Amino acid sequence: MRSAIIHKFFAFIILTYPIASIAFSCPFTTKWNVSVISGLRENLVVHIKSGDDDLGNHTIPYVGNYSWSFCEKVGGHTLFYAYFWWGSKFQSLDLFNKAISDKLILKADPEHCYWFVKPEGFFVNNIPSGGGQFIKGWN
Repeated sequence: MRSAIIHKFFAFIILTYPIASIAFSCPFTTKWNVSVISGLRENLVVHIKSGDDDLGNHTIPYVGNYSWSFCEKVGGHTLFYAYFWWGSKFQSLDLFNKAISDKLILKADPEHCYWFVKPEGFFVNNIPSGGGQFIKGWN
């Protein structure tokens, strides 16, 4: 009898998790909002992907941005990466992973990740200040 109740309880949790995820956003993990902001005078083309999602190609104009949100995977194994084209320059970069979230978690708003793309390279911050920590230059 007791085992039947436990099985029904776990079946209920498994069946209602997708509904709870939609209704409550991220019930078991952190919801992250990521933005890529261009500080380049010419258009920036970016293709963003994860293991689960292909967000496609996006052209970002000067001071424009592309943003998306997601629930971090349990255990911190979330990875979003991107390919960037600026004129003849190219760069690939992880936009979100455990190491990046650890850098941002020490700041005031751990659920925000802002990437600033400038002529010198790529900067990350948890506030939309236009600055941040330098991560990588252009190839």
